[in-house]
Amino acid sequence: MEASVSTDLNQQQLLANIRGMKGWLKFIGILTLIMGILQALSLIGILWAWLPIWMGIILTQAGSRAQEYAERNDPAALTGLTSKLRTYFVIQGVLLIVSLCLAVLGGILAIVLGLFAGGLPELLKQYGFGG
Repeated sequence: MEASVSTDLNQQQLLANIRGMKGWLKFIGILTLIMGILQALSLIGILWAWLPIWMGIILTQAGSRAQEYAERNDPAALTGLTSKLRTYFVIQGVLLIVSLCLAVLGGILAIVLGLFAGGLPELLKQYGFGG
């Protein structure tokens, strides 16, 4: 009897959490989609605009699966929700790793260019190697 009550409480908490998520998932998904469309309007942004568009679609679909689960308590909808969220977070994680790598490379490039543009030429002039 106690296990049944505990399971019912867990199910109610899960349902409440998913009901609270569905609107936010759709809202953030639509805004991300709009940002991707706006990026696509620029010349340079068109190269990577497909990423926020794709991510916006995934979040909107996750919001729809959350709504299905909240309305019908369908386990397939819950599976679809977690699948969409997993895909979104994998994409977000890969983008984060790529961004960090580019930031490190940019920092190294800035240091190297700083040495050659300001520090190194002056040092060479000081020792008579520069013009």
